[in-house]
Amino acid sequence: MNQYDTAALRAQVLEEGFQESDAGPDVIVVNTCTVTRRADQEARQLVRRLHRESPGARIVVTGCYAQRAPEELRALAGVSAVLGAAEREDRTSVRRALDGFAVDVGPGRAARAFATPAPVHVGRSRALLKIQDGCDSFCTYCVVPYVRGRSRSLPTAEAVERARRLLEAGFAEIVLTGADLGSYGRDLGAVHALPRLVEAILALGGSHRVRLSSIEPHKVDPALVGMIGVERRLCRHLHLPLQSGSNRILASMRRGYMREEYASLLARVTARGPVGIGADVIVGFPGEEDADFEETRRFLEDAPITFLHVFRYSSRPGTASARLPGNASDGAARERSGILRAVGEAKARAFRGSLLGGTLPVVMEQGRGRIGPIAMADVYVPVELIGDPPSKRGILHVTVVGQEGSRLLGSTVGPPSARRGAPCGGPAPSRSASHQTVSAHGAIDGLTL
Repeated sequence: MNQYDTAALRAQVLEEGFQESDAGPDVIVVNTCTVTRRADQEARQLVRRLHRESPGARIVVTGCYAQRAPEELRALAGVSAVLGAAEREDRTSVRRALDGFAVDVGPGRAARAFATPAPVHVGRSRALLKIQDGCDSFCTYCVVPYVRGRSRSLPTAEAVERARRLLEAGFAEIVLTGADLGSYGRDLGAVHALPRLVEAILALGGSHRVRLSSIEPHKVDPALVGMIGVERRLCRHLHLPLQSGSNRILASMRRGYMREEYASLLARVTARGPVGIGADVIVGFPGEEDADFEETRRFLEDAPITFLHVFRYSSRPGTASARLPGNASDGAARERSGILRAVGEAKARAFRGSLLGGTLPVVMEQGRGRIGPIAMADVYVPVELIGDPPSKRGILHVTVVGQEGSRLLGSTVGPPSARRGAPCGGPAPSRSASHQTVSAHGAIDGLTL
């Protein structure tokens, strides 16, 4: 989602009359993440490097780290302005920051409407559409509710209109994203808002598809489960953060479900065929003992999960878990992380192998591999095509004939469901006539989609 926020901010800055430049910029804008200590560290390192490379540029820092610790960032050499998460979406605040205004950060939990602008595209063939922001769950380890604020949703009619514009720009896949996607529509008083929005976007045409980004397992609408594997243009892919396979640790994290409920959801989702299932897992959470970790490892080995994101616990200031005793040692956390990463790699290989000989719907990505262009399958596995496809528009179908590293190899079959209009990469960004220049950067940690 930080990628979307960076693209939206970029669009705002260009509309203010700036031109993009990687050489000798007047202003550098850095969008930050703060979900881990590592994210904070990388943001500070980036700011210092940018200041060394462009000592005359004004550096504007915004995003979640800026919301959490504005004065910490303002103290860095070269930083002329710090913008909070809400202020990043306000044109007046952005303009003042670009002109060098020092610190503009409001209360993180203040009530506000969904205000993120819609960038025309985000520099890739699949388009992100942010429909929700904020979170009200307050998992004990998570800083997101404090820095992104209360859960709020883009009204359905506006979401559909933004999707329509993306389709007109030539995109074949729309990825719905949010900080807490499963809460979409609750603040609007809507029932079954997310599955209804998916249906409305799919109804805009017949040659595009919809993908869901990360969604909390206990917030997956049963109607969505019923659509996966039935509605052919809803990608067979869910990213369901698990965090732990130990019920004791899940309760301490205040996750709102037990592993048995998670397993039941996986069984329902995969009942109609292969589905790409991603999961996030935290190791070294305060109080996690060897027995808790073993429960997590065994659960993951048995579950139909196809890829894992493994994180070592990172204490965040102001969160409930920061006050809990019993942090695992760095050595133990590293060892556990390595074990689970190996489990994830083995499961990803097995899933790719299970797809050999089958046919998958794909949309084209940017770039080429050693053999041919890259596409993305609906089950969230990259496919390297053997030769150029007859068309790069719409949804193509490929027969999987082999593997190339972490990618599948495929050859196109049948006619693509092409759509009239621009190529799926979208239009080229416009440039303004201003003499001022800006360089945009996103300091983003390793969390999904």
